[in-house]
Amino acid sequence: MTPPGPDIYEALVHPYRRRLLLAMLRADDHGVAYPNPLEFAPVVQGDPGRSRRIAMAHTHLPKLDDMGIVEWDREAEELSKGPTWDELEPLLRWMAKNRDELPEGWLPEEAIDYDASDDAAGTPSES
Repeated sequence: MTPPGPDIYEALVHPYRRRLLLAMLRADDHGVAYPNPLEFAPVVQGDPGRSRRIAMAHTHLPKLDDMGIVEWDREAEELSKGPTWDELEPLLRWMAKNRDELPEGWLPEEAIDYDASDDAAGTPSES
């Protein structure tokens, strides 16, 4: 496997994108559908959600789509993995598994926790 290009880390800079990508990883691990990203941006006190949906639709999803990490069908509001997802997935798994080593607030509360006994297999466990 070749290491990901430096641009791949841009996907993780914004908390909305981190939260969405980790939710997609968790959905895959649990065999459930991906969340609707327009309804998924974290709730901010005093923000009814409109600005979050606008940011996801016009900034974050297009950026992830342009990077090939996700494929976003704006008309159908359907999300799927893109051709470069596999480059980012190991890093997402590492982040979820080692969340205690990351700066406070870097991962959402609902991010995957990994049980130390599952280390070799990389299998997620529910928190």
